[in-house]
Amino acid sequence: MKQSHYKLPVLIYDEDCPLCVRFMQALESLPGTEDITKIPLQDENLYSHFTQITIDDCYEEIHYINEKGEILKGNQVPEALINKFPAVKKFSWLIESEMGQKAIDYFHHVAANYRKKLKKGCTGCNNKKHHHKRSPDIGA
Repeated sequence: MKQSHYKLPVLIYDEDCPLCVRFMQALESLPGTEDITKIPLQDENLYSHFTQITIDDCYEEIHYINEKGEILKGNQVPEALINKFPAVKKFSWLIESEMGQKAIDYFHHVAANYRKKLKKGCTGCNNKKHHHKRSPDIGA
């Protein structure tokens, strides 16, 4: 039987989003976080393995599947990471303060809009690699 590369916990991120990639790099530098399986949302096999999630949901907000298989989204993710990995606590002031929470909410909103614009913008480009399979009506 083939070993699954989706070993829990799993953090799903957008590999086309520079902000998301930078967050993943920062997270990887913290001790203890090497046990998190980091998977780009562009991995099409992900959705047949975790049938409770969709690519559209993952484009909307960050997803984290903990060791129990529970799916956490958006603002729940940093909170779960702080609770699990003590090294992440040095960023907890950002999440625990009201202004920090507003900043995170705003960041999620801006990042989601940015990714949507990138996704829509690539439909007219000549790079076939960027075209999404779920848009068969393009050019019709």
